[in-house]
Amino acid sequence: MMTQTHFLVAAALLCRPERPARQNAAVLAGAFAPDAAIYALFVWSKIAGIPERLLWDEVYFAEPMTTFTAIGNSAPLYALVAIFGIALVRPASVELAGPHGATPAGFGRFLAPGHTNVALLFALAALTHLAGDLPVHVGDAHPHFWPLTDWRFVSPVSYWDPRHFGTQFSLLEAALGVLLSIIVFRRFRALWVRALTALLLVAYVAVPAYFIVVLGGA
Repeated sequence: MMTQTHFLVAAALLCRPERPARQNAAVLAGAFAPDAAIYALFVWSKIAGIPERLLWDEVYFAEPMTTFTAIGNSAPLYALVAIFGIALVRPASVELAGPHGATPAGFGRFLAPGHTNVALLFALAALTHLAGDLPVHVGDAHPHFWPLTDWRFVSPVSYWDPRHFGTQFSLLEAALGVLLSIIVFRRFRALWVRALTALLLVAYVAVPAYFIVVLGGA
């Protein structure tokens, strides 16, 4: 899926106004982490003057980029970070009790605003990213279980390629983005959060328009 959708999914699931700022920032960082290497490659290509078509047809699928994307999209690595985060969760206390004096039960206690940590939230956000990407990549599928295996799930559906239902999925993804934005808008009253959310919505038009211009819609 598009990066802004990953931001919005993670924010809707994990960000809360009552969380410390560092925890909400960890959620956004985790949502971005699997795509970080791609953005770094894009910036480098502009500095190096790499033609756009060469970048996405060849450089992106060559080393060392394939290794970087494998690392960034590795579910086992993020699972290890999540386990580390769970191990760091503090014991229950009165401060962390729920509205009726009870500590949140089950896994929910690990996500209570005062009861979690940046490592766990970062990993969970990254895993939501991988879960969203798994069913919508065809030729550009990632090895989500690296380093255990290089196997890739090649889906019949692409989030961008019109030859594989990309047009239809793009419309569904944009609709999902609007719905998630409404959730974030209602949850957060800070003007800068709402402005950033609106900017993410603009990306649903701006990003496809960019590729239509530079690649001629190919």
